[in-house]
Amino acid sequence: MSKLFIIHYSLFIVFLSHVCAETPPDALQEKIENAIRSEQNSQKQADAWADERARLLNEIRDQKTLGRWLKHQKTKYQTYIRKQEETLQELERRKAETQRMKMSLEPFLDDTFVRLKDFVEQDLPFLPEERQKRLGFLKDALDDYHLGLPEKTKRLLEALQVEAGYGETIEKTETTIDLENGPTQVSLLRLGRVALFYLSPDGQHVGCFNSQKRAWEPLPSDHAQEISRALEIAEKRRTPVLLDLPIGRTEP
Repeated sequence: MSKLFIIHYSLFIVFLSHVCAETPPDALQEKIENAIRSEQNSQKQADAWADERARLLNEIRDQKTLGRWLKHQKTKYQTYIRKQEETLQELERRKAETQRMKMSLEPFLDDTFVRLKDFVEQDLPFLPEERQKRLGFLKDALDDYHLGLPEKTKRLLEALQVEAGYGETIEKTETTIDLENGPTQVSLLRLGRVALFYLSPDGQHVGCFNSQKRAWEPLPSDHAQEISRALEIAEKRRTPVLLDLPIGRTEP
């Protein structure tokens, strides 16, 4: 029972005692009923006010909680925005750096191609068709407007890798070279990029390529047997052994 109801009830008892002494029974009963209804209405209104007060207090607590959360979120989003701004600045920096690299990379690729082409022309004359075809393919790629720089770089590096690999292998190929007696069918023996020897099928023509003179030069016939063995090793038809070959010889 609420305190407000107790107070009202006490006042009602005092009022009833006073009225009973002066009022007829019928009138007294009506007054009592009216007083009870008034008290009931007052109690209902008081209960309604108490419920409204509780609702408002809950709403105030909820609003305070929401206010604290919004304040926290504001701080967090300020941090998020600052981080995003820093990320955007970094992306802009990288974009500018990429643009600078692009402006430097394309001329570098072209210059590297020219150096590679000159190197191949000054190198030992082996696999000429294959190497020139590769250079032509690479030139077309570098001159292709629609091909991106990453792909151009990739193709140039692949070509450089192939050329570098020649220096680590030995190889036998069949070809025709111009000798003193005219075009001659020979077997070529390439020792990396150190030396390039030739040997005719009948063993009558044996020699090497003179890098200084850029010409084929004959070797004494006694080298034919060693070169023949080396050719068999290159074809993996003979177990590798030490051979006596005229590496670096420039005179017959």
